[in-house]
Amino acid sequence: MKNIIITTITLATVIFSSTHVQVIHNSASPTVDVYVDGALAVEDFMYRTATPVLELGTTFTVGIAPADGEVIAEFPFELMDGGEYVVVATGLLGDDVTPFNLAATATTFGADAGNVGLEVYHGSTDAPAVDVLADGGVLLSNLSYGEFSGYTQVPAADYVIGVAPTGGESIADFSAPLSGLGGGSAVVFASGFLSGDDPAFGLFA
Repeated sequence: MKNIIITTITLATVIFSSTHVQVIHNSASPTVDVYVDGALAVEDFMYRTATPVLELGTTFTVGIAPADGEVIAEFPFELMDGGEYVVVATGLLGDDVTPFNLAATATTFGADAGNVGLEVYHGSTDAPAVDVLADGGVLLSNLSYGEFSGYTQVPAADYVIGVAPTGGESIADFSAPLSGLGGGSAVVFASGFLSGDDPAFGLFA
């Protein structure tokens, strides 16, 4: 009679913590390379462009380097498992008043059906605190340089977005065709110099 040997194999389930992160280059500086934990993640990252939404761990270090150069700045991050975040490269390299930095905020990618999710960032280094107007009405008020608005939803429609000094009249208006983005979201960022220096002030998404 043969003995039957039964072997039990236990498979361990490894659960990886992760976050979803979109990175935006809004520093009026040269094209850069972006490293995550020492590995090249985004090559030739151009000013006023954004990455797709990336899946990353919850703890990592972002390194910034001139294109094809050595890392010149590193920024550690500790984020919530399952969170969604926007990270904006902002400020000016070598500037003491508005130095280069990576600004981050928790957000939401997506929106309810028929709406568009918006996250607005004030990234114009020489602009005062502003109100953001939608078709003439105040959508967001008193947003200062370096601040995020916080996530909000608006009906999916086409808007004229105005930027005004807090409590004042619009000084710049921009078309925002959002009618086809229902259920989606966008990060809108103020960029450039209000003084008229190059690059000029604008709103981008």
